[in-house]
Amino acid sequence: MLQTARSLWRSARDQPAVRPLVARLDRLWWARAIARADIVDLDYVRAQTGRRLTANVAIWRYVSGGYRRGFRLNPLFVDTAVGDHLPEAWRVPALYAYVVADPRGLQVSPLWDAVAYGERHPDAWDVPGGPVAHAWHRREERSLPFGPDAAPCAAPWDELSRVIAEAAHRARVGGEVAAAAGRVELRREMLVALGPGEWDFDESIAEAVAFAAEPGQGAAIAVLDDRAEDWTLARIAAASTDRIRVSRRRDDDAPKALDELRRTSRAEILVVRGPNQTLTAVDAALLAERVERGERGMMLAPVWIDGDGTIAAAGATSEGRFLAGHPVEDLAPLREHGGALSVPALGGSTFAARRDDIVRELRGPDAAAAVSAQTTAEVALDLFSRTRSAAPPAELPTIATDSDALLRRAGWERADEGPAPRVRRPSRETILPDGSRVPILRWALRTAIPVGPRAEGWGDTHFARALADALRRLGQEVVIDAYAARERGTRHLDDVTVALRGPEPLAASPFGVSLLWIISHPDQIGRDDVDGFDAVFAASAPWARRAELELGVPIAPLLQCTDITRFHPSGAARGSDILFVGTARGILRPSVVEPIRAGIPVTVIGPDWRGWIPAERIAATGVDNAELPGLYERAAVVLNDHWPAMQERGFIGNRLFDVVAAGGRAISDRVEGIDELFGGAVRTYGTIAELTELLSGDLDAVFPGTGEMAAAGARVRDQHSFDARARTLLDTALRSR
Repeated sequence: MLQTARSLWRSARDQPAVRPLVARLDRLWWARAIARADIVDLDYVRAQTGRRLTANVAIWRYVSGGYRRGFRLNPLFVDTAVGDHLPEAWRVPALYAYVVADPRGLQVSPLWDAVAYGERHPDAWDVPGGPVAHAWHRREERSLPFGPDAAPCAAPWDELSRVIAEAAHRARVGGEVAAAAGRVELRREMLVALGPGEWDFDESIAEAVAFAAEPGQGAAIAVLDDRAEDWTLARIAAASTDRIRVSRRRDDDAPKALDELRRTSRAEILVVRGPNQTLTAVDAALLAERVERGERGMMLAPVWIDGDGTIAAAGATSEGRFLAGHPVEDLAPLREHGGALSVPALGGSTFAARRDDIVRELRGPDAAAAVSAQTTAEVALDLFSRTRSAAPPAELPTIATDSDALLRRAGWERADEGPAPRVRRPSRETILPDGSRVPILRWALRTAIPVGPRAEGWGDTHFARALADALRRLGQEVVIDAYAARERGTRHLDDVTVALRGPEPLAASPFGVSLLWIISHPDQIGRDDVDGFDAVFAASAPWARRAELELGVPIAPLLQCTDITRFHPSGAARGSDILFVGTARGILRPSVVEPIRAGIPVTVIGPDWRGWIPAERIAATGVDNAELPGLYERAAVVLNDHWPAMQERGFIGNRLFDVVAAGGRAISDRVEGIDELFGGAVRTYGTIAELTELLSGDLDAVFPGTGEMAAAGARVRDQHSFDARARTLLDTALRSR
């Protein structure tokens, strides 16, 4: 009943006549829930606004749009730190979403671990407002929690309260704050420039805090923006431990701010992290450790990744940032010669060095270049920093050494003509398992996936990786492009482009052979989407037949498939779990919600389910992709459904291929072709009543016996593997050339 009411309320938001009333009622509901937690810091509020407000007025300001403008109610809670993990946090205030959710497993701030706090204080889970409220109400006696272990902060609450209010006031009125000298001697210090474009600033602060939590390590943070929250968090961190120090400087000269932190440091080894970049505490520690082990004068940088996922720099030569614009896969030949690459100079502004070896000022977007040009400069090929937006234009000093030797080591030779960079792969051949000799082509798999850690939650990411591995088993060279890199400047180096068409349009490449494989969202495909390709494939035989006539181009069926190197039976015994793995998609997903309502114990693994189903049914918010084969094989049955557009047009999702190949059983909504493909290993339903009936009975009686199940799995592994699809694509590319 509650879920139905929530669905009706969501629909009312789309009705123009009642939308204003619904919006006001929403805000009243949000305010009421937040007020119950009793966590408004009125001194913090006053410092942000310059006015004395009551708790209720402050809450109303927050829910009425203040949460979108950076207005905050409590220094223990950082909206951006929790937003991605809660349903509809993009639409509702994150603090409201938190106080009405089950707080178990939720992190709320870069400064302290709320999960660790809850484990230490189990009663915190049941307090309105969870660990945030529990810790806030104990602040007078315990101060605020801080660090990875969420232990009480070293500074008492009365001191910390003054720090918070002063910091928020400073952010509101403006003004710079110079970096204080290091208070303690450290072996290593991480210098962080917190840039104004750093939208996920909380992650940067969290990594600095994590780095400083290790013995002998510290962090110095230069805040270069006017967000009250950033400066407040930085000041709380500095007040909480003597191993963190901070400065507040103008946003137009990050290298100068970093240089100030360098001059005032007392650490032996410095790890400098440039503005708007990512660098984990683990990678920062590895950089520092390798510098400690290296010879004096050594400077070490991670590979610098651009905002589109391509390489921004792997060092620098007289010709500029080395390998700029290349996919990260182009590092592979370099790694064959070791984990570090000696270069004439470093690129970018993220690097590690002994403090005494940095004898020049840090200046410009390539601050590391000038300070490393006369030293031993190396790039750690297994460590990465990433610019969150596009890398700034290069500002390199004069470098005498060209890149010829490095290019040869990376497997390139010079080309006489064509777009820059004027390089090419030497002609090569390989022998396939059937004895045929074919050229080694360079393949680019274009996708709709985002850049960075978020890509790990996309099925398209794992699909592209599995296809790339299958093509490599055929001796081919393969790179994978995120959506932001779909028009990268090094496309002319690719012999074949495969556009793995998902939710976003992907145009044919003007270079080499272009293949289109439509694997999802067929309802978005029009005539323009298939123009210019040498061959078009679709993961649905019935849709391919119809679309070929409608769009006027040949379309061959090429179904989705499975990675047989991972999905195969291990002999594990089948258990009793009714399993669903996937996201809630922000909708009332009937294949999961309705069986649970009917009392069927579905085990759910995936994000965004809070608020849709009882918390006890959520086993985890995610699972390592390597664990899926075992989960599928051991489950009594795996539930599956399709996007309506895919179901209607006969697109069978790859999850069913994975489940059956692993030796598992599945129940899915009805899609044309499922029964013929899987031979009873997948049962289908047309209505929720049918689904509930299937799940309520004896599941062993619903599916074939052991022999038939094994035969169905063997057939899928033989006919519907990524290896089979890769061979089809290779044959097509060779014909098209």
